[in-house]
Amino acid sequence: MYGSEQRTYVKVGAITLAAVVLLLLGITIGRGVNISTAPVQLRIRAASADGLEVGAPVWINGIKRGTVVSVRPDGDSVLIVAGIDDATMLRADAFARIAMLEITGGKRLDIVPGTSAARWNGTTLRAESYGNLTDMFGQLGGLASRAGVVIDRLDTTIRAANAVLADRTVQEQLRQTIEQSSQLVAELRQMVETNRATVERIVADVGAIGRELRDAIEHNRPTVERLLERLDRTSAELESLAQKASRLATSADTTLSQLNALLGDLRSQRTVLGKLLYDEQLASSLDTTLRRIGGLVDTISRFGVNVNVRLGTRP
Repeated sequence: MYGSEQRTYVKVGAITLAAVVLLLLGITIGRGVNISTAPVQLRIRAASADGLEVGAPVWINGIKRGTVVSVRPDGDSVLIVAGIDDATMLRADAFARIAMLEITGGKRLDIVPGTSAARWNGTTLRAESYGNLTDMFGQLGGLASRAGVVIDRLDTTIRAANAVLADRTVQEQLRQTIEQSSQLVAELRQMVETNRATVERIVADVGAIGRELRDAIEHNRPTVERLLERLDRTSAELESLAQKASRLATSADTTLSQLNALLGDLRSQRTVLGKLLYDEQLASSLDTTLRRIGGLVDTISRFGVNVNVRLGTRP
């Protein structure tokens, strides 16, 4: 009887142990398997997964709408695939954030829908990370160490200041400086009280001058405006005159260029006038011809002309 009960206890213990092992094994395997019926999958790219695991919840505007399907490295970044039940609220500028699920640990994926007028067209979303407590404590530790260094330096500075202030000479100099400052303040106060009436009169005069200037400007505003209009017209006329002068200068430059070309043609003796002016041989021949014509005219004038003309018959 005793042996039968012992065998029963052993069987029950073995079955219980096997059930516990299977439960633990199922929990371990189930953490990496996600059975999701979400109709929409989001692809999210992040610089780091920051502890986000498969099966982590996905929140949109504070409401759980799905879970993380996969997290895998992709080049120099991490590609996260999340399944959600509805993506109609997502806009073109939507993005994701990796945040803490609980203060004791765990991560969640928050989707910010965005505010753009255009709808999300299935593109990969970018992800940001809020960091975690470990990083924060590490930063606080570094800050505490730097604060310790600052406190040590401040303590050294205070000791040095106390040593300087303990010097009798420094104390006497400080006392004299304070007394002189007090005396200077008293003299300034006395000077202000003595000349208060003068200062008030100067302030009143400055105010009156300002009012007079304002009245003069308002009174002469039409004249000033007419003067400005005339100056504007004059400047426009001067600009037009400058343009005409520019065109005249251009025309004069063209005329001078033509004159230079004409003078070049004359000097090169390519024209009759150039040859008459610059060809010495032609000038000499012309002078000889003119002298001969002059002699002929002189002979004709003294002796006449003997003309023998036959008309209608041959000689």
